Amino acid sequence: MKLFDNPIFITQKRLVHRGGVLAAALIAGLVGASLLSGLIAYLADPMNFNSFRSSQEAGKMFYGWTIGVEILVLVIGGFSRISRVLGEERKAGLWDSNRLTPLKPCQLVTGYWLGAPLREFYMAAILAAIGLVIVLLGRLPITLWLGSQVLIFSTALFFGLLGVLVGMTFQRPQGGVIFLVAFIFFQFPSFAMPKYMLTNFLLPTYGIANLFRDSGDSGNDYSLQEWRGMPEIFGVPIPPILLSIALQAFVGFFLWRAAVRKTANPFQPPLFRWETVALFGVLLIVQNGLIWGIWRGQFPTAANGGNFFDGQSLLPTVHGGTLLLATVVLAFVSPQPESVRVKALRSGIKDFAAIFPESSVLLALVLTGVAAMVLLSQFAFSFGSSWEIYLVVIGNLLDFVLIYSLLLEFCRLRFRRRALGFVALWLFILCILPFILGGVFSTGAIAKLSLLAPGVIALGDPTNENMNNLLGIVVGHFGIAVVLFIGWQRKWKELLARAV
Repeated sequence: MKLFDNPIFITQKRLVHRGGVLAAALIAGLVGASLLSGLIAYLADPMNFNSFRSSQEAGKMFYGWTIGVEILVLVIGGFSRISRVLGEERKAGLWDSNRLTPLKPCQLVTGYWLGAPLREFYMAAILAAIGLVIVLLGRLPITLWLGSQVLIFSTALFFGLLGVLVGMTFQRPQGGVIFLVAFIFFQFPSFAMPKYMLTNFLLPTYGIANLFRDSGDSGNDYSLQEWRGMPEIFGVPIPPILLSIALQAFVGFFLWRAAVRKTANPFQPPLFRWETVALFGVLLIVQNGLIWGIWRGQFPTAANGGNFFDGQSLLPTVHGGTLLLATVVLAFVSPQPESVRVKALRSGIKDFAAIFPESSVLLALVLTGVAAMVLLSQFAFSFGSSWEIYLVVIGNLLDFVLIYSLLLEFCRLRFRRRALGFVALWLFILCILPFILGGVFSTGAIAKLSLLAPGVIALGDPTNENMNNLLGIVVGHFGIAVVLFIGWQRKWKELLARAV
């Protein structure tokens, strides 16, 4: 079926046009025309503008503002629009009625993905056209306009798929906005390490910044040298635009698969287990590959023979990102208790053989194994002297994912609709509260008891910290996992007993 014959796309287009697109288009045109008039005024009388040294510098600034507004409209506005439309239609029951039509799940997803943000697309198209005029008047290379527009368009498609999935997942239409704010908030710390953080390429911040730096004159447009040049993955330089598009295409493929599966059956996990492991593994490989050139497999000794790299927060940040990614993955894949009970009834298996293939605990062990193999690349040539650090980090990761997966399923079995609240409570007690108490009593001993602390401390200060003490804390955390496993096992037995 062609896109313009898709009933969902046609319906969304009519709703967008009925809501009015002329005012939005005029707003975009006025914003773009204002920026264009600023450049024209400078070109007419450069002496009145002391802040610019040349027409290229003025063109870069005005075009930068233009694409900033375009990103705000198309990427952020499109994401919010898609997630809100899906949330509202799910609440009204229209989503379920559309699922009962002869349309395929992929056609439903495509209709909402490309139809809901049409107004934002019209506004972005106007801004892109005005941006082209600014580039030409500012005597900037056309590659600046082409490269930035390709990155903005690919990012809009990527965020659109993410918006579809978020709209299917969150119960309230406002949940998509909250998710977007949290996503952008976690992006800001990576600006301090632009060439080494995966998020600067998944969101093409580095690629767009490099286009501005490499175009026009050779002046110093940015104060940070880290925004210059090509990133390297395990020592191999890769153009930032190519890396961003490849990452967005790879992750977008799995987002598409998840949205289609969620449309076909809302009660099944959005991805197969092997897809989850593949996505997790590739993201970790790329992230560790970006920072591999600092130590070249000799962590914590620098590759140039020094003691320790000045940016010693890199690996702790990557470790925290690994924990966060594992949390998101396990939350999406963890099964609902009722779905497991129904499968147990259908299969006739009433013991743990019906649990482990569906539970996220086994997946947590697999994710830990994948992370251990990827992280080994940073210790490959210094493992004899740094094996204790490696052991603490992997043990900390294993404790965290086990406790999280067991806690999530236990709370779903015990508290049902209130499960997420209790999961958040216990994660706060295990992860955040020790840091608060450590600050209140001015002692680091309490802070080390946090579930997040051992791996971060081992990677952040690998030369002075007592690793035996951290290993003891890791073993203590494993005791918490054992206690949770006992409660988790008991709750599953009760559920299976009701299935008999």
